[in-house]
Amino acid sequence: MVVKKPAGYAEEDVVIRRRGVFATSPEGQTVGMRLDTFIEILTGTNSRFNNSLILPDGIKLTASRGSFTIWVYERAPQVYSLKWIAAQSPKPYGRGTMYRTIRIALPYLIVLAVFEPERRYGLQLSHRNECFFLPHPLKSTEDELFYPALLNCSKFDPPEGRPLSWICTTKLNYKRKKKDGDENSYMKGALKALLHTLLETGYNHSSDHHEASSWFTESIGIDPRISTVENWEKATANDPLFVLDVPWLRTGRSLGQIIERIFGNLGAKRPKLSSATDIKRILFNYGKYEIHGIPF
Repeated sequence: MVVKKPAGYAEEDVVIRRRGVFATSPEGQTVGMRLDTFIEILTGTNSRFNNSLILPDGIKLTASRGSFTIWVYERAPQVYSLKWIAAQSPKPYGRGTMYRTIRIALPYLIVLAVFEPERRYGLQLSHRNECFFLPHPLKSTEDELFYPALLNCSKFDPPEGRPLSWICTTKLNYKRKKKDGDENSYMKGALKALLHTLLETGYNHSSDHHEASSWFTESIGIDPRISTVENWEKATANDPLFVLDVPWLRTGRSLGQIIERIFGNLGAKRPKLSSATDIKRILFNYGKYEIHGIPF
């Protein structure tokens, strides 16, 4: 967005004036950014949340870098009633798929809800959300996460640049609209919609056909108690907490490392600042997401 130059501004300058930072491209286009937003990008924080965002139950950690934010959600072990593809289903996924209701226990469920910048309305839920298991509650960002033995949680091959355990959100309308309200209301609603998509919309073999595999398919050989969903139901009926003893597939990565990986895939690296040119690059890369007619 082109903004009005502050008084006394020269074409070659980077100017900090009042509440804004301004720069001009070689073509003469002037851009600006709020000073507090510029500092957020440098420090990897989102001060817009300070003293204003009421976090929903289950959020254990928030991580921000530049214009991106990740919510780390945890849910304790419990028995779920899930809509699971039936053995006699004529279709593996999509229209015509038959489902049945199963009751199985899951261990600690970890969901990483990834929010990205939306030009007009602020942050919106991305399509890069991930799901993992844990045999214990989160204690620190050094805790290793485990792959979830669930259909619709996808494995990619090769994994470079892609989520490690992608939550299939093909049918989730995550695009933010003006009617969605403020950041506080939207983000809580988006998390609720993501959890609904993961746990309530039906598990089928879409990941096995469209991606490399599902993490359920990858996990069926790790323990006889989960080798089939029928066995999983029987083990749950016998002892729901057996899921805390299953040797779930290891990611080999801690929560902190996975968060860093997501930021890296998004290109949300902390900018290096050593010259006025670096400041200009930040303004032109991020300014279009941060200026909404704000007077400086």
